[in-house]
Amino acid sequence: MKERNGAMMTSSMIIVVAVVISAVASFSGGYYLGTMNDEEVIEEADGLTSIELDDVGNVVSLTITDDYNRTIILPGIPQRIVSIAPTTTEILFAVGAGDQVVGVDDYSDYPAEALTKTCVGSFQLSIETILSLEPDLIVCGDLVPVDDLEPLEVQGIPYFVFATRTIDAVLKDIALAGILTGHVQESEALLDGLRARVDAITEKTLDSSVETPKVYVEYYPLWTYGPGSFGDDMIRLAGGINIAANTTSEYPEVTSEFVISSDPDVIIFTLGVMTTTTADEISERPGWDQITAIADDAIYSIDDNIVSRYGPRIVDGLEQLAELIHPELFE
Repeated sequence: MKERNGAMMTSSMIIVVAVVISAVASFSGGYYLGTMNDEEVIEEADGLTSIELDDVGNVVSLTITDDYNRTIILPGIPQRIVSIAPTTTEILFAVGAGDQVVGVDDYSDYPAEALTKTCVGSFQLSIETILSLEPDLIVCGDLVPVDDLEPLEVQGIPYFVFATRTIDAVLKDIALAGILTGHVQESEALLDGLRARVDAITEKTLDSSVETPKVYVEYYPLWTYGPGSFGDDMIRLAGGINIAANTTSEYPEVTSEFVISSDPDVIIFTLGVMTTTTADEISERPGWDQITAIADDAIYSIDDNIVSRYGPRIVDGLEQLAELIHPELFE
């Protein structure tokens, strides 16, 4: 860390990430700065601008930039957080910040501890309930309309948006969540494990000698993942070619004719609250019997939660996708 002036460091310190990250970590009920020299963590936590400490090491100001490129300044580590997206809820609990979460959206059902938190609505937020929880930070995903959060911002409650499109972005958001909540050590340990698992998969699936089958992933009947979407990134990392990679939308609705003419080698459909499709229903669609995946019985289901919630469990989803697309690599 470059020292600017010794006198300026007596009452407070500004640690700038471009030089080195000295990040906030839990310690004896308070917080201290633990230096992280892991260059990957530094890159992933690039939303952190600075941390200001008093002369005994307490965080008195945290400046951080979210995935909407909004910079917020917090007067210390938030202790009362409302999470209004299942993804952000999972990330917060995974980095050890569950006790700081006081409210969640109606769909936050994982981990089980999230079900003990006060529900604040989902697509229709209860501003009154949120205000009653006296939060010092709102954390949300990009499906929450920003306009819905303006009444809270007017009340002086800042909000932080996680909006990811790739596995790498998930890792960055986990690093940011660790810093944001004062749980850097936990997030670093989590990231180490997730990186190792992703590497173990891609070492096999992205090997140049491995064939890349054409893949169709359906998250709702005839709705799939297009270019720039999370699903597109996952299919690529799992060693497949997304048949919808050249469509014009991140989440396009396609036609039966499109799928038939694309002739995927593998078909994967998600199962969850919104989808109850079966393999038989897909196989029996008119004309689909001529698709290679149907003829080869290469049609599989996958839990929607592990491919649509962009938190730590997304690596579970990547592992399962890779095994479905390339069973020969994981025998």
